[in-house]
Amino acid sequence: MIEPARAALIVIDMQQGFIDAASPLCIAGAAATIPACAQALAAARSLGMAVFHVRREYAEDGSDVEAVRYATWAEGGKPLSSAWPESLACPPELEPLPSETVVIKPSWSAFFGTGLHERLAAAGMRTVVLAGTTTPNCVRSTAYDAMALGYNVVVLADATSSRTPAVQEANLEDMAFVGCQIITAGTLAERGLETVRDIAGDATRAADRGRQSAEAVPEKQAMPVEPRSENATPALASIETVSTGWINKYLLHYTLPDGRPYTYEGVSRKGPERYEAALTALGAGEAPVPDAVCIVPVLPDGSVLLEREFRYPLNSWCISLPAGLIDAGESMEEAVARELAEETGYQLRSDVTSPVRPLPQPGFSSTGLAEENVHVVFAQVEPAGAAAPESGELIEPFVLSRAEIRAFLDANQTPIGTRCQLILEMLAAS
Repeated sequence: MIEPARAALIVIDMQQGFIDAASPLCIAGAAATIPACAQALAAARSLGMAVFHVRREYAEDGSDVEAVRYATWAEGGKPLSSAWPESLACPPELEPLPSETVVIKPSWSAFFGTGLHERLAAAGMRTVVLAGTTTPNCVRSTAYDAMALGYNVVVLADATSSRTPAVQEANLEDMAFVGCQIITAGTLAERGLETVRDIAGDATRAADRGRQSAEAVPEKQAMPVEPRSENATPALASIETVSTGWINKYLLHYTLPDGRPYTYEGVSRKGPERYEAALTALGAGEAPVPDAVCIVPVLPDGSVLLEREFRYPLNSWCISLPAGLIDAGESMEEAVARELAEETGYQLRSDVTSPVRPLPQPGFSSTGLAEENVHVVFAQVEPAGAAAPESGELIEPFVLSRAEIRAFLDANQTPIGTRCQLILEMLAAS
């Protein structure tokens, strides 16, 4: 299933110059699609999809009007230019939110000369849902460019328009034949992206499997994932408390598989009873209970919220992601919301159905030293107010766009947390 955070709704040319019957560039079927476009817009916002409003805006002197359209444009009052400002506006139902991007295109396709592809790619988006007008021209050219660039392309049949129903039907049929997925705004509103296939992703994964098969290591060289037998696992005999405080030190007394005793030093923020319970559960193969959260905050435009924080054990500032311990009785979602508010002044987005997406399981921070685990959580966030860190916390939140990540990593000389570094590398690569 397509993740809404990796998909964008692109609303094309829904401006009065193409909708108003007084304009010589009016498309006969465009006005009737305004309710469906509004329905698609509301659905995309609810799902947490990015929204791009793509528009045409001509110079008043006509220097950038398409040659095939110039005579009609010049003799018809110069719509979609400052000579007829009302024609540049969109219907009130389709007004962009402040967080949504308006893209001015110089020609038919939304990808031609706009930087739209770079913005989508930087945000890790691989699926585009198209609405607007006209289906044979701007919608279709956008769809073909998107497929050429490797996107899944979805066209909303009832939120796109042509000069006649016959032209609309023929173009939708042609686009479906070459690989566009045709659904309705109602389907998007009711089922989200549930019916949309990840055609581009499936093709990439199939190619990867083929390449991996060709390069596969012979089976006899493969490393085992599980111990060869239960008897090969050391047995925890006892736990000795060495010192207690904010950090507790322990001696772990083991019996090795060959019967020899072995002692290992460990530390934990847990007291003796909780520490023993945690190690016993892990030794029995039980799923770990998350101790802390590490938050990857993503803004509506795909930017990532980071922190510069003074870390006392380093005697230095450090680049990191918002993170913190999960308090007793607190759910993971509550911990995410609290840490965001305290450290950054941001909050989980209220217009997204599921703003928190944790990785499948928590990871362990330092397996050679401690049993503490951290659950990495991707969160859709928005500004809310002033941060409220604790008195000893010195934190400076800052935002990094996807396009800036690679250059930032290459130039950064400030110490950086491992999780933060790896996640930024992943986002830069995607």
